[in-house]
Order: sequence, then C-alpha cells, then structure tokens
Amino acid sequence: MIAKLLLVIFYLLAPAGVLWATRKFDLLRRLGPVLTLYILGVVVANIGIFPSEPEAHRSFLDFQESVSEILVPLALPMMLFGCNFKRFSVGKSLSAFIVGVVSVAAIVVASYQMFAEELGAEAPKMAASLVGQYTGGAANLAAVKQMVGLSTESFVLLSTCNLIVSFFYLMFLMGGGVAIARKIVGRNDHIDQEVVVDKSDDNPYRDFAKRSSVVQLLKVFVASVVIMGVSVVVGTVAGGESGISMVALILTITTLSLLMTASKQVRSWDKSYDAGMYLIYVFCLVMATMADLSSINWEQSLFVLMFQAVIIFGSLFITVFAARPLRIDADTAVITSNTLINSPVCVPMIAATMKNRDVVVVGITNGLAGYAVGNYLGYLIYQLLQTM
Repeated sequence: MIAKLLLVIFYLLAPAGVLWATRKFDLLRRLGPVLTLYILGVVVANIGIFPSEPEAHRSFLDFQESVSEILVPLALPMMLFGCNFKRFSVGKSLSAFIVGVVSVAAIVVASYQMFAEELGAEAPKMAASLVGQYTGGAANLAAVKQMVGLSTESFVLLSTCNLIVSFFYLMFLMGGGVAIARKIVGRNDHIDQEVVVDKSDDNPYRDFAKRSSVVQLLKVFVASVVIMGVSVVVGTVAGGESGISMVALILTITTLSLLMTASKQVRSWDKSYDAGMYLIYVFCLVMATMADLSSINWEQSLFVLMFQAVIIFGSLFITVFAARPLRIDADTAVITSNTLINSPVCVPMIAATMKNRDVVVVGITNGLAGYAVGNYLGYLIYQLLQTM
C-alpha cells in the first residue's frame, strides 16, 4: 500500500519537475515534456525498483492500468473546454479521415505481399485484424479477430508488437515527425497558419496557485468528474456484459463537453486546457512505467514487428504526402494518422507536441469515425486477401 502511494506521488510530481527542467535545459526543451516523460518512465520501469515476484508484479501492473484508465476520461473534458471550435472544419477533417483510412488499407495490402510467407498461414487474418486495429483501435482488433478466427497466440503477439511499434511511432512524431510533416506539406494560402502556433506562455502553470485560479480549477475538476461519471455509466450500459464500451464512453465525454462550451462561463475557463494537459503528462508517465523490455522475445517477434512497422509508418507517410494536393494542413493529417493508429486516447499528447490545441477535436472526431468503420474494413480486407 505504501509503495503504491509513493508511486502515485511520483506520478503527480514528476511531470512538474520535467516541465521545470524543459524550461531550464536546452536538450530537454528540444525533446519536449511528453518525450522526456516517456524516457523517464521507461528508465524507471527497467532499473529493477518495481516488484519482480509474479503476484506482486501483476498487482502493480493492475494498479498502473487502473490509474491510466482514469486519467484520460478525466482530462478530455478539461481539454475540450479550452478548444476553439470556430476553427473546426468538417470538410477538411473528413478529407483527412478518408485519406487516413485508405492509407491504412493500402499499406496493409502492400505489406501483406512483402511478409505473407514469413507470417505463415494466419497472415491474412493478421492483416485483417491490423486493419481493424489501425482504423478503430484495440476494440476493433478484438472484434475482427473474432470475425476471421485469428488464434489467441497470434492475437497476443500482434498486441505485444503493436505496443512496441506504436511507442516508436509516438517517439518519432514527438521527436521531430511533426516538424517534418509541416515541411513536406508546406504552408500556403489555403492553410490557416495561425492554428499551428501556440502563443501561450512558456509556463502556463505559473499562476495556478492564485486564489482565482484555484477556484476556477475546482469548477473545472467538478465539471470533468461529473462528465466522466455520466460517461462511464453510459459506456457501461452500452457495453453490457463485454464491459465498458470505449466508443460510447468517448462519444459521451465529447458530446457533453461540447454542450458545456455553449456556456460563456465555461469558455472563460482559461486554465482548463492546461490542467487537462497536466493529467495527460501524468498519463504518459504511467504508460511508460508499464514498459517491461525484459519480457519481449525479440527473435520470435521480428517479422511481426517489421510487418506492423511498415503499416504504421507507411500509412503516416502516405497520409502526409497526400495532404498537400488535397489542401489538408500538416497538423490535421498527422493528428488523423495518430488517432487511427493509436485511438483518440493519444490525441492530446500529440496536440501538445504540436502546440496546437485546436486539433484535439479533429483527432477525437476522426478517431470515433474510425471505430465505426474499422470492423467493416477489416473484414473486407480479409475477403480480398483470401482471393490473392
């Protein structure tokens, strides 16, 4: 119990230390707080300070998972309260979504041709399941698995390798990928240049201790807790015996948060976004401390890792290169790729890297659309690959 309490204190305080360090040291400033927290978390997870006994290790892992599952539903309303919805373009968001989904489907078929022999008899089932994964997330991966009859062993292998490749995908985006995408796509008269620049203070948390800020943050927290509570109930009812429906949960959070922004008082909560972002920093740290590098069988997973790496990075590059002729700005293209590959849960951390809070809505919207089409597209790709 004491160990878990200390871990919670570490989770809550470490992001503050990292934020301070990124303002003081040039190297950390270049890395950014999200990437720095990931590195810190992975180091902490693999230096032997966590319990190694199977039962104690499982208990710690369950605790970490529980903490991570609370943070994002609590943070999302806070961040949505602070978004500028006047900049949301339905047409541009839809175009990015279509490009992103087509990119995933095309690169899965292409990479299947490259690795089918090495992946074995279940290669078509793996490919179809990954289409579901990379358009709709883990829930769609599990659903397509059932539809095509993928074995449990292959399912676990895909899930494990996905964590590894997705981690490097996020590191690439946060370590310079966003900047590269902006250079490739360019910024012309058809791109709203001001949305890619966040002119906020380098230290938005400077006056959080003021009385007026504390009062506002309490209101933000209470509103977010209420929204999260209602959303959990809706998600539980929608999920039934299979557990909480993430689609229903995130959709309810988004809808209720958008409705609240109709209030002038809610729109005046200028600390809301940064408070939610701090919870995302904590989430990044929690997720990174769950990375046990010693448990990975690298030799067994090599071809699956390569297969998934080609799909993930290939779909990103196709989406980015298609963005310019379609007049889709770089941030919309990248956030769409990210939400399809990693689900809406990872949208806030990439938005933070971009210093562009307005893409949060685009990311969540396209992620929810991906949930809707993932199962259908996965099964269609399976039928296609069966004929090849």
